[in-house]
Amino acid sequence: FELTPGLRIRHFNQKPDLQGLDATLAEDEQTDAFSPAQHWLTFHWDEGTEPSPAETVNLALVALWLVKPTRSHVAFRFQLGQEAAGGGKSRSRLFDRFAWVPGATHEEFDNSDLQSASSYYPALRDICCAGSRLNDALILTLTGCWSHQWQAALICHAAAAEALLTYSTAPGITRRLATSYACLVETQRACRDAAYGEFRTLYSVRSDIMHGRAQNVPSSQRLTLLARFQNVLRTLWRAVITSPQLISVLEGSDAQREAYFSQLTSGYTPPP
Repeated sequence: FELTPGLRIRHFNQKPDLQGLDATLAEDEQTDAFSPAQHWLTFHWDEGTEPSPAETVNLALVALWLVKPTRSHVAFRFQLGQEAAGGGKSRSRLFDRFAWVPGATHEEFDNSDLQSASSYYPALRDICCAGSRLNDALILTLTGCWSHQWQAALICHAAAAEALLTYSTAPGITRRLATSYACLVETQRACRDAAYGEFRTLYSVRSDIMHGRAQNVPSSQRLTLLARFQNVLRTLWRAVITSPQLISVLEGSDAQREAYFSQLTSGYTPPP
């Protein structure tokens, strides 16, 4: 399946020719890499171009993650150069790997899921290469996906949501963010109220962590709350990257953002 021209998810019936680089892996690494792995991400990269190979891999994983959470991750990257063209070859172990919340993952992707991921990838790539405001949110999202600590993951995802929605340093940030989120992802009053309540509830968990009250969050609920916040962030990102107009606004100044959200939320009063 082609996520974008030249970037493919491929299935091999047997291990592909890695030009001897697989011999540099330990025996257990070879077992881990080649026995359970059913698919490979393959692409061509020209030296010095953007995005980099590491960014390309991460953007593909984020695009898949935005569709739905799975256990997909990348453990090794093999760079196979063309010797005749002066290229080289190398192997990288990826220690920053996508983590997942146990019990909150899907086991399968179908063609429609892959189509959705392919529609998200170009916008994510453009945001990455631009390196502007939305790239901060993208980096925080990615870092949250890597984290194995629920506190760190939730804080990063909350910061990513804030980087997408914020436009003012005035008091009342929780209400402001929740209102902007609800009106951005929903149109009907009842649905907006539900989205507002969900964001506000989850953002309060972020506040507990930031202010040293994480022990007040029951251990039995922590991973569930993290999974819920990830769903909120996925919903938010999907609303953003499917709208070129919204991307342009959010890459702009706080004044541009405020004008947009003021119009969007006009007439909506959040529930008490």
